[in-house]
Amino acid sequence: MIPRNEVTKVVLSAFFAIALAFQAWAQSPSISDQTLKVGEQTFRYLSAGTDGPPIVLLHGWPQSADKFRSIIPYLEKNYIVYAPDLSGIGGSNAPKQRWDKASLANDIKGFVDQLGLESPLIVGHDIGGMVAYAYGRLYPNEASGIVILDVPIPGLAPWDDVATSRHAWHFDFHAQDGLAETLVAGRQAEYFRYFIDKVSGNSDAISDDDVETYAEAYRSADSLRAGFEFYRAFDTDAAFFAEQKSKLQVPILILGAEFSTASALPVMEASLAELGVTHIQTKVIPNAGHWVSEEEPVATATAIADFADAVFTR
Repeated sequence: MIPRNEVTKVVLSAFFAIALAFQAWAQSPSISDQTLKVGEQTFRYLSAGTDGPPIVLLHGWPQSADKFRSIIPYLEKNYIVYAPDLSGIGGSNAPKQRWDKASLANDIKGFVDQLGLESPLIVGHDIGGMVAYAYGRLYPNEASGIVILDVPIPGLAPWDDVATSRHAWHFDFHAQDGLAETLVAGRQAEYFRYFIDKVSGNSDAISDDDVETYAEAYRSADSLRAGFEFYRAFDTDAAFFAEQKSKLQVPILILGAEFSTASALPVMEASLAELGVTHIQTKVIPNAGHWVSEEEPVATATAIADFADAVFTR
């Protein structure tokens, strides 16, 4: 019989070997940075992969498509992955100047159609998670599944509790039209670093270079305002989502970070079920704060890939 401590050593060695291999893999140069014209709108996006069904990754605030560089190399094994900057952010413009999540989902639909993608899996983090759910509601027959990463949906429980909690202090600040822009302009990196650290389970997972990349995506006055406008549209979003009560058979996976929304997953699942969502899964990402794809890239990518494997073979 092999001693228990020897078994433990073997298991740990294998784990660290896998982790190191993944880290090296995540630094692969296979990710391309491109632009796409959709009518009057231009999207900047990352893409990777050469074969398989499509996955579209949507970032939140205060980030850009670059946030997904940590998980794209894992997902591209079996899928073709696309990660656009949301309308108004970074290299994507916003000619319509509409910031509610249904309008942003319409923009993403234009992106999907222009690329010729058929029934993609739509994955969204933070604001992007709201856009992903709106996409599923607006285009239920044109999405294979929806993944919502660590964010409640406006108008659905437990949104009201979250929005009025001390942890959501930035909701009110970002809603101050003009004031937020004035105070943050020229200080994007400092503000983003502070904000990221406040809701992180491991702030080292997002480097200062990463923060500078995000700050650059919000450097222009228009991009900075667009990010705040995402928050100013929350009342409109809440009304839209609360009205969506038709049966929705698109499979939905909600990932909650252990140190963020994990405890709210049962409430979120029940709220979606009450509004007609028939296929809901939830999963906790251990040892992570809000920035799940950076803090726990292997666990996050694995959860998305497992869900993708299931929905694309239905």
